[in-house]
Amino acid sequence: MKTELEGVASKYAEAILSLAIKSSPAGLDEVVGKDLEGISATMQQSPELRMLLGHPSIPAEQKKAFLVSLFSKKVNELTLRLIELLNDKRRLDLLPQIANRYHALLNQRKQIVTAKLVCSNPLGDKALADIKARLGEHLGKKLDLDVSVDQTLLGGFLLKLGDQVIDGSIKAKLRAIEKTLLSV
Repeated sequence: MKTELEGVASKYAEAILSLAIKSSPAGLDEVVGKDLEGISATMQQSPELRMLLGHPSIPAEQKKAFLVSLFSKKVNELTLRLIELLNDKRRLDLLPQIANRYHALLNQRKQIVTAKLVCSNPLGDKALADIKARLGEHLGKKLDLDVSVDQTLLGGFLLKLGDQVIDGSIKAKLRAIEKTLLSV
């Protein structure tokens, strides 16, 4: 269930994606996506910047001028206009949610599925390419696979694909055996 703020963030993301698709340079949708991710990361990594932008005694026009000077040479004009609009509407705090939703909408439009693979040991390039190929073939879509290592799994893997989780770890199998033995 979406919260009200998630709904608002979704509307902004849909609107900016629509504008990016309709704009003249092809690939602007990708550029805006990278811009949003970069700005969101910058704001999340800088508590001073968040404090400055959230401070009630600093006028909105000063915040806008600061944001324009900070990002004007680094981001596309469309992205900069969105940042200005969010500042005017006092919605800058929604930027991480907007960036996430924008990325999800862009992937959906390009038929790219995002998945997260957690392994017990690092995978080689060949094994990783094989997994990507098999999953992509099974899904019938392109795959954006985020791979990480968690040695507490003991062996095997954990695959998160949307809201579906496939737990092929030894840790999960041991837990299942333990549960079966305790129920006897």
